[in-house]
Formats: sequence, structure tokens, C-alpha cells
Amino acid sequence: MKNYCPYLVSFLFVLLIYGIHMLPVSDSMLNENNTELSNVFLASQIRYHQEFAPFARRPLTSLLIEGSSGIFGITLGESFVLVNLLLLFFSGLLVYILSIALNASRGHAIFNQVAYFLTFSILFAFFPPVFSYDEPLQYCLIMLSILSLIREKWGYFVPLFLMATIARESTVFLWPGLVVIFSGLSLKSRNIWSSEVKRKLVLLFLPIPLYAIYLGVFLWVTGIWRETSEVAANRLSCAFENFGAVANSVETLVSFFVVMGPSLYFLYMTRKARVFTTMEKKYVLSFLLALAINTPIVMTATLARETRLFALPLVFLWPLAGQLFGRDLALLMKPRLYLACFKDWRYSVLLLLLSFMSYAVAFRLYVPSFPAKDNFFNEYLFILLLIVSLHFLLNMFGNLDSKKDQVGKG
Repeated sequence: MKNYCPYLVSFLFVLLIYGIHMLPVSDSMLNENNTELSNVFLASQIRYHQEFAPFARRPLTSLLIEGSSGIFGITLGESFVLVNLLLLFFSGLLVYILSIALNASRGHAIFNQVAYFLTFSILFAFFPPVFSYDEPLQYCLIMLSILSLIREKWGYFVPLFLMATIARESTVFLWPGLVVIFSGLSLKSRNIWSSEVKRKLVLLFLPIPLYAIYLGVFLWVTGIWRETSEVAANRLSCAFENFGAVANSVETLVSFFVVMGPSLYFLYMTRKARVFTTMEKKYVLSFLLALAINTPIVMTATLARETRLFALPLVFLWPLAGQLFGRDLALLMKPRLYLACFKDWRYSVLLLLLSFMSYAVAFRLYVPSFPAKDNFFNEYLFILLLIVSLHFLLNMFGNLDSKKDQVGKG
């Protein structure tokens, strides 16, 4: 059964994601507030991605959808669902496989799979304004690239990372992180400046100029250079859209928090509690580099309410989530600690206060661009804030209790 467990986890979560998006109370890309598949809308989205310049240069997902539609004789809407759900299924499996490659236990690897699927932009991938399209394919290709890199399969890495960049050009933001990971691998060599290491570094860099060549040829052949330039020139107007009003600013910050907040919070708490291994430090640094590059660009040059755009740096943390955060998250699974903590009236009052604040932020302050009655964004944010609040209080109580024990022994 253990061998089938990652397949079962991916299958059940993909069913859950599909079910959430098809509920009668939901208004998603897949159902348009209906219990039937939205074939007309999905077909229009595919055409839009083929015709609008910034999307047209990312043809891989559209080719897969149209190809599947022709091969299986199904509508474009059905093909969209089939392709993207299969890609989500495989991306979950790749999180598991990459976790094992990074020396995770089977338990941690399954946990990492679950953490991946519970990420806001994955769980609600096809709700407005998340509007996922190329991301499932991009994640699959990126994780295959990382797997090829750590196994030093350069013949696979170069085409895979190139295809990941063609799938979505934002993939290039991960390149500095890959250099950090590569530096950890190259330390195994006695001479880090040997010709062999230099050759590998060239191969690591090669997908970027290859993508530039692809993009130049694509724009020249399709004749959309001018349209692409005009769209790029108007990108900075997105900053006003993100921060031009108080409601917009709140939505932008919440969009960042629901995707990145849990990882940043637990990373901070874990850093104080334990020392990372050399390998973990490399991946954490890669994550932070990607975060520092990706976040300002998302906030100034894209619509930040499309929360999937913030998630890209997490590809460096998903395969390590259990190893990094497992001990801290274990605090939430200790009933005796809850009983001991909340016997103290001060912690009970703090919990009530934090719960009230979480409710106020989730259901009063945060107003999604699309009606909250059509999705579960507010509920997700409330649960997330509640988990963070509980962990903070339990951690604070545990630390104070430990200090008291040390003083008593002294």
C-alpha cells in the first residue's frame, strides 16, 4: 500500500480540487456558477491565450489541450479539465519524488504532497481571479528540471528548463536559486573551477539564451512584436491597480499572505528552533532569492490578486516542507499541550482576541475582487490565521514552560 500512497494522495486531491470548482455554490472557470462544465467559456479562454500577445508566446499548454481534444474527440472545455487535472496529479507525484530524492522519509514526502495541494493557488487554481492556465505544466517541468539538476542529468535539464521557461517565462526567476543548488553539488568536486564544473555551469545557463532565441523567432514569425512591446510598456500601470485604493492594497497584501505567509512564518519560527542542514540552507536560500526577485515584479508589473503569481518560489520549499517545518507543526497535534496552555486564563484571552482579529481580517477587512459567496477565500484565510495564531500561542507557552523548568533545575 505504501507504494500506491502518493498516487492515491494525488488522485484524491485532484478529485477534491475538481469537486470544489464544480460545486453549485461556486463560480469558477470550470462551471460558471453551474453544475455543468463551462465549455463555451473555457474555449474562449484557450482562444484568448492563443491570440493575446503575452500569452501567445506560451503555446505549450494550449497545444496539449488542442491535441488532447483532437485525439480523444472531446470538447476544448473537457480537454482543458483533463489536461490540467492530469498535470496537477503528476505535479503532486513529482513533489513526492523530488522529496525522496532530497532524502525525505516517506512520511515527510507524503506530507509535502499534501502541503503542495493545500497551497491556496493550487487548491483554488481555477477560481477567478486566480485563473491558472500554464502553471500546472510549468510546475511539472520545473520539478523535473530540479530533479535532473540534482542527479546531474544535463541532457534532460537543458530541454526541460527551456520548456518550463516557454511554458511561463517567469521560470527564469528561479535561475539564481538553481545556481545556489548547483554550487552545493559542485562542492563535491575537489577543484570547483575545473573545466568539468565550468562546462556544467555553461549547461546550467544555456536554457536562458536558448529561450531568448525562441522568443525572437516566435515574435518574428507571428508578427506580434509591436503588440508585445505595447503591453510591456503598460505593465507598470498594474502597480496602481494593486495599491491605488485601500481595498486594492488589502487584497494585494492578503494575496501575498495566503500563498507565502505560512512558509515565511514557519521558516522564521523553525530558524529559531533548529539548525538547518547544508542542503536545507541551499534550498531555503534559493527560495529567498526567488522570493526577492518574483514578489516585487508581481506587485508592480502584474495583477497581484492573481495569487498564483506569488507561488513560484515555493517550488524550492514544497519538497522540503515536512523536513523543515514538521517539528513545529507537530505542536498543533498535541492535545495535552492545548490543555496545559489554555488552563492559563491569559492564553485563553489571547486566543479569543486573536480569533476575533482573524475573523475581522478574513470576513470584514478582506474583500476579494470577485464575490466571496462564490468561492472559499475568506474561509481559507480565517483558518490560516487561526492556525498561525494557535501555533504562536502554543510555541510561546512551550518556550516559557521550558525556561521555567530550567530555572527550577538551576
